[in-house]
Amino acid sequence: MFRGNKPVLILPAILMIVMFIGGYQFLQGSEAATNEELQEVIDIQLEANRANDDLRIRANWDWTIMPAEGLYGEDYIGIALIDQDTGEARTDLEFVDSRIEVLFGDQVIEEAEGTVVDNGIIFAFSNKMDENVTYGNLGRVEVTVGGEELQADDVQLHFLHTWTEHSPLDKEDATFAQPTFGNAANVPYWITTRP
Repeated sequence: MFRGNKPVLILPAILMIVMFIGGYQFLQGSEAATNEELQEVIDIQLEANRANDDLRIRANWDWTIMPAEGLYGEDYIGIALIDQDTGEARTDLEFVDSRIEVLFGDQVIEEAEGTVVDNGIIFAFSNKMDENVTYGNLGRVEVTVGGEELQADDVQLHFLHTWTEHSPLDKEDATFAQPTFGNAANVPYWITTRP
């Protein structure tokens, strides 16, 4: 069929064409979203249970796809208990224990305690990529709350996502009703809330 050195030239050319087509198909099939679209695809699971006189809150988050623009900035989670009669966050709570764990697969790569504010607790964590390790796209939060008349249905989780480098959030309001970032203006963000 082939004579001489023709197979040595033709077979690598065919292999290159097949690899190019396969790579193109792979890139077209991989999912990506903008940072603005992450709000629609983030998976947040919230669970609250009574433990003796306390309320134990656990939450997990996972971006099901990565943002096309990359990972930058800092994200925040606020947890508050909402008074069903007034619709306002309760201020009479005691946060006994709190911890956030940022994960890469099953490995904890960053952990911290929350900052207690008047109407709840706020956690801050990094969004970045460091030597192929992604920070911020996967993690969990655990909080133990003490107080009177604690109801699991009153728990609200607020997830605030930013995608630029900015001044840190002024940690004043766990519901992020009007978030401010020091003197920084026009910081792009979105907030999603889970009851």
